[in-house]
Formats: sequence, C-alpha cells, structure tokens
Amino acid sequence: MDFDAEFKNFHGEIDLDSKTKEQLRGSRNTLREKIKKEFKERTQPKFFMQGSFHMRTTIKPINGEYDLDDGIYLQNIDTSKDIKDWISTQTVHSWIVNPVENHTSVPITDKNLCVRVNYKDGKKHIDLPIYAEKDGKFYLAVKSKGWIESNPKAIQDWFIKTNKNTDNQFRRVVKYLKAWKDYKKSSFGGFQLTVLASNHFVRYDSDEESFYQTVRGIYNNLENYKEELKNPTDSTKSIIDHYSDGRKNDFQDEFQKLYELSKKAFFEKESCLDKIKNWQKVFGDRFPTLTEEECKKKENKTQAIYNTTKPFCKVANGTF
Repeated sequence: MDFDAEFKNFHGEIDLDSKTKEQLRGSRNTLREKIKKEFKERTQPKFFMQGSFHMRTTIKPINGEYDLDDGIYLQNIDTSKDIKDWISTQTVHSWIVNPVENHTSVPITDKNLCVRVNYKDGKKHIDLPIYAEKDGKFYLAVKSKGWIESNPKAIQDWFIKTNKNTDNQFRRVVKYLKAWKDYKKSSFGGFQLTVLASNHFVRYDSDEESFYQTVRGIYNNLENYKEELKNPTDSTKSIIDHYSDGRKNDFQDEFQKLYELSKKAFFEKESCLDKIKNWQKVFGDRFPTLTEEECKKKENKTQAIYNTTKPFCKVANGTF
C-alpha cells in the first residue's frame, strides 16, 4: 500500500505558504535597510541569504520560531593586511548591533557567531552573521576567536548539486526529517540531518519509499556517526564536534526509534488506518488522516494490484 500521495499532502501541510515567505522576506529587507543606513559613510555591505530558508527546506514549526540567516558581507575592511591585523570582530559586531538593537521591543542577542534580532510575537528570529573576503576565501567574525574561515555559499552550492535531478524529492525528504525532528523535539540540528540525508538518499517513484529507504540507510550506518559527521564541503571538519557526548548518544537513540516506527509504517500493507496511525507516531497529527471509506478504496486498489501481479505456477492438474 503506497502512501506517496499522503506524503505529498503532508509536505503541503509543513511547507511554507507564499504569504509567510513574503512576510519573512519583508522582515529581512527592513533590517537590511537599517544596516545600509548605518554604513552610509562607509562602503555598503552586501547581503546573502543563507541556511534553510535559502535552500527552501524551512518547514512550518509546530510551536517554535522561524529561523532566518542573512549573511552580511563587509566591503569596508582593509583585507590587504594579514587577517590577525584586521579590525576586531567585536567592533564589527557593534556595527551591526547599533542599527538593529531597538528594531523590536525585545532585546537583540549579540551571539558569538552572529547578531540575533528577536521578535515580540516569538514566531521568528533573524540571525545576522558577518563576513569578510580575502583572496577568494570568506571569514566569519567570531567574537571569541576572531576571523574564522567559513563559506556558507559553498554549502548552498553543495545542496543545489545534491538536489539536482531528483525532481526535488531530496528537498522533500529533508523536510520530512525536519518534521520528525520538530515533532519529537530532537536536539539534532537541521543542517546535520540534511547532511545525513544526502549521504544516504535513495530516489524512488514514491516519497514514502524514498523517505523510508533514506532513514534505513542512515540507521544502518549510525555507528559511523557516533563521533563525527563530515562537513560536505570540507571533509577535514566534523559538523558535530561541538555536540556533547550526551547529545550524540540521544540522537543515536532517537534515530533508532525513528527507524523502527518508519519500518512498521512502511511495511503495513493490509490496514490503511493502521498505516496512518503508524506514520502519525513519526510525524504527529499533521500527517493526513483518511476516512474509513477512503481507506477501504485504497486497500481494495492495493489488493487488486497484488492479484494481477502475484506469481503463479502451472502444474499438471491445475494452477497454484
């Protein structure tokens, strides 16, 4: 019993609608204008939207916030100097804090890796990481460590390449994993899940089968990810280095349960209602429900397909 249609309906439930996208872009653009005014006496920075919103893998959160990342690429730093002699990262953070700190009634957060603008409604926040470029390489302004090489544009290129020729199925599978993470409140990061999915993605005609087989591939290789998960654009770095042992172990346990529930749901071939209940144990009640009549039609169709494709053998006195 194939649930491709139900998975795609589920995707429609968790995908961002046009109105929400426009509202988020509007909030981003307002901040950009404020920052540009701060730089009216300096060379204007450039902006590059990054992260899940730009890769179109953001989902509607059940109760949490939308997380936007808008990179600010400074053009007024003298990069002819050695990096150690560049202006301090604390100073460039202040250049961004100044114009945005009173943007909402909620205080901003000057984090180590970015400046975060919080909103009163609690439905979104916008992170503003700050970069400079030297000799074709990009450096992130980290308050505690100085200028650290980091290239989010390379991540974007990697994602586009991975999703190419999949009819966007890879992107949808990533969103299904994020929906599971949201429902189960997993502490494993969305980018980390995206990388795991890319390592084991399997394309099928059905989104249900692609999701299950991708989860199965990750599960069969969980041991390989106990200590490290390689950055897809720099294999010398792990993207879970900053995770505590407890966080890593929790994910191992969480993913084993995901695999077991997904396996049970995927291989349920007789009862449509049971199959729905099993997938709702993975994703919650946002996963679509069918009526008994709709389920009966689906079961009859599955049985009819089975009857026309089941193997048979002829013997001297009949067929079996």
